[in-house]
Amino acid sequence: MLTLDKPAQPIEDTSRAQLTASPEGVRTFLQAGFGLSIHWGLYSLDGRGEWVYFVERIPWDTYRQRLQRFNPVRFNAEEWADLMLESGQKFMFITTKHHDGFCLWDTELTDFKITRTPFRRDVIAELAEALQARGLQLHLYYSLLDWTHPAYRKDWPAYVAYYQGQLRELLTRYGRIDGVLFDGYWPRAKFENDESDWFAPRGAFDLAGTYDLIHRLQPQAMVTNNLHVMPLKGEDYQTWELDLPGKNTIGFNTTEIGDMPKACWWNLNQGWAYTPRTHQVKSATDILATMKRVREAGGDAFILNVGPRPWGDIHPDEQAVLREIGARRRACGC
Repeated sequence: MLTLDKPAQPIEDTSRAQLTASPEGVRTFLQAGFGLSIHWGLYSLDGRGEWVYFVERIPWDTYRQRLQRFNPVRFNAEEWADLMLESGQKFMFITTKHHDGFCLWDTELTDFKITRTPFRRDVIAELAEALQARGLQLHLYYSLLDWTHPAYRKDWPAYVAYYQGQLRELLTRYGRIDGVLFDGYWPRAKFENDESDWFAPRGAFDLAGTYDLIHRLQPQAMVTNNLHVMPLKGEDYQTWELDLPGKNTIGFNTTEIGDMPKACWWNLNQGWAYTPRTHQVKSATDILATMKRVREAGGDAFILNVGPRPWGDIHPDEQAVLREIGARRRACGC
């Protein structure tokens, strides 16, 4: 997959969007400033990254068998929330559904979900309760791309209805939701060989309708889309992935800066998900220096990612660095 300087496909028109996040939602997001991102799902079992289904072209019947192996008995939502209190992170992003289509909540719209594993528990419900009890915010990561749902390739209107139905579930079951981050739609991406079959949307996502749906159900929710282009109408802040605002050292970010709040999304380890073969946790000193550079570049929020292990806990090395970051920020009054 190549990333071009200009869109390889028309950018979806969201001019119909009527709503944006409330002033209270924007203020809360800006005051929070520092968040925890979580990439976790069936792909964690392999330890080869969240794109393993696509990269290794794993047959669907084989990949689906991971449902029977996923039993993260060490998962404890209260421990994760307490870790955020220690690290000073005020909000959490969690991959409710990544590109492989596996869902971390008890959705009624597919059986490809965590409650059909031996674990059987609704992770999003448990996290929502733990975070809300501590005054922490919950943001939802949701992939528009879906490699395993048949409608993505064969029945586009049905797929749009499916994903919007899932969002309605997420936005009405778990109390206050402070944000939604979309991923998997990249207008500047040029697909090669069979990549188009895996990635290319077969029509419009109805983003305008989706953004208004979110803002109607959760008026304070901050919406962003990891498009790698300028924000669209209906979105509430701009995101850079592994880069400072306005920079493109990674090769796929936009260098254009809009007038919305700006967030930078970073990894604590080498990748987004659990990858023990490349385990190399950045130091607290490194992360604190990056946070300083983000602020100096005009960034309003810093989102730091970890990839929990398949049995349900955040790696002890990552926990230690997060705690050190919190302690050092408290000591300097940051």
